[in-house]
Amino acid sequence: MSLLNRQPRPIPTRDKDPDRLRDDRLFIIACDDTYAPQQYFGFFRLTRVQIHVVPTLDNTSSAEAVLKRLLNYEYEEGDERWMLLDTDHVTQGTHLRGFLRALRDAEDQGIKVALSMPCFELWLLLHHVDEGQVLNLQNAGEVEAALRVALGEYNKTRLKEEHYPRASVTEAVVRAERLNDSVLGGDIPNANTSRVYQLWRSIVSKALPSQLPPELHPLLERNP
Repeated sequence: MSLLNRQPRPIPTRDKDPDRLRDDRLFIIACDDTYAPQQYFGFFRLTRVQIHVVPTLDNTSSAEAVLKRLLNYEYEEGDERWMLLDTDHVTQGTHLRGFLRALRDAEDQGIKVALSMPCFELWLLLHHVDEGQVLNLQNAGEVEAALRVALGEYNKTRLKEEHYPRASVTEAVVRAERLNDSVLGGDIPNANTSRVYQLWRSIVSKALPSQLPPELHPLLERNP
């Protein structure tokens, strides 16, 4: 696809906007969820780090469609492109072949993938409960039900910023990392996990301590 047909980068270069320095770190994220990730990442405003979630406007949630949306955006050297994908319903039967092909194509394009099994809500739940409490949740419906218990409410179209304070991000990263270390299966995990922590690790690694809120400093200390 020609750059002329692509969507522009979500932040301008210095040439276009002298007040916006080019060394802002840009993360372009495409996902198969229409609501929750875009709201969630919108809660975090970090110095010199820009997080842009590609909106899902056409209601197509296959991994192939997510990849196509992401490839439609211009990017520059130093930008990171990520796909957030759920495994619920898409890694079985006829969907599996297309899912795996999208993972291979993403890797070929230098795009990183953060899977959640069964769904992104598992990542949200890890902000509030230890990883041992998510092991036996069978599907997205059970994960959302557990979120409602933990929060007293949950509506994926109206997330509340106060439910995801910055300190809870650090806790979620540590819990998710421990959880994922216990899971086998490679690209397709064989048990519940969320690899969104890998995205957060990368976001934090692109910032200086002075550019991060104190609540996220433990992630710098734990970074390999």
